[in-house]
This record gives sequence, structure tokens and C-alpha cells, in this order.
Amino acid sequence: MITLGDRVFVGKGVEFNCRKQIVVSDDALIAAGCRLIDCDHGTKPDALIRTQEISSAGIVVGKGAWLGAAVIVLKGVTIGDGAVIGAGSVVTKSVPAGEIWAGIPAKFLRHR
Repeated sequence: MITLGDRVFVGKGVEFNCRKQIVVSDDALIAAGCRLIDCDHGTKPDALIRTQEISSAGIVVGKGAWLGAAVIVLKGVTIGDGAVIGAGSVVTKSVPAGEIWAGIPAKFLRHR
């Protein structure tokens, strides 16, 4: 299920790859080309990847958060209220409210 709050901006070419749940809270901004992916495949060496169990965990984008262009947010991540993710980043773990993160994988840069 995908839930979009009030006054959410979703730019061109944004992908919601949702198996479990993606929640985008009020006033969040998701720039062009972002991908929010709440699932992935197993990687055991003794089976084809396409036959392996899919693992899912929800994603939450907090109130007033901003995902810059082409950000990728992976399963189980919460982007805190008012947080900012720099363009082109890959977010693999949760980001506390009011922090700015960037990079591959995304890392803390500073507080807003």
C-alpha cells in the first residue's frame, strides 16, 4: 500500500516499488527520478535469484522531508521529519529527524 499525505510533491519519473508499505507524510518533497523500493530478492548461491523468497520492510518518509533528485531509498528505512537527502544518494538505514545525509551509501553530514 502506498500512502501520500497532504501537500506532497512527487517529481517526474519517481518509482514506488511497493510490496508491503510506503508512507510519504505531509509536506514531503520527492524530487525527479527517486526510487523507493521496499523489497528485495534472496541471494543464496544454491538457487536462482528469481526463485528465492522476497524480503519486504516498509518505508516511511517523514513530514517535511526532502529527497533530492535520483535518491534511492531501500526497504526498512525511515526518513525522519524535516530530514534532507542529497541528490543521487542511496539510503540503506534510517535517518533521524532534522539531519542532512548524502552519499552511497548515505551518511550523516550535518544537522539542519
